[in-house]
Formats: sequence, C-alpha cells, structure tokens
Amino acid sequence: MIKRWAEYIRTHDDSEWSRQQNRLIDSQLQSANEMAAAGDTDPVQFAAAQDRLRDR
Repeated sequence: MIKRWAEYIRTHDDSEWSRQQNRLIDSQLQSANEMAAAGDTDPVQFAAAQDRLRDR
C-alpha cells in the first residue's frame, strides 16, 4: 500500500492526491464522530490501546 501511494504521489498532480487524501481523512473523522455519538467508543479503552501501541 505504501509503495503504491508513493508511486501515485510521484505520478499525479499535488492538488489531485491532496484532495483525495483530504477526503480519506474527512471520512475517517466522520466515522469516528458517528461512533462516538452512538456510544460505540469507550475513551478508557481507547487510551489503553494507545498506551499499548506506544509501549511496543
């Protein structure tokens, strides 16, 4: 995935791939907000998972 993305960035105009990246990030943020609004997230579990990843 990373190699394909790097190739895409090299072969496409900055404004094109930047626009696509913004759409992806906006979509992820929207999903996170919807999950939080629905009560599908637990901030304590989220913080614990972050700590586990950081401590690897």
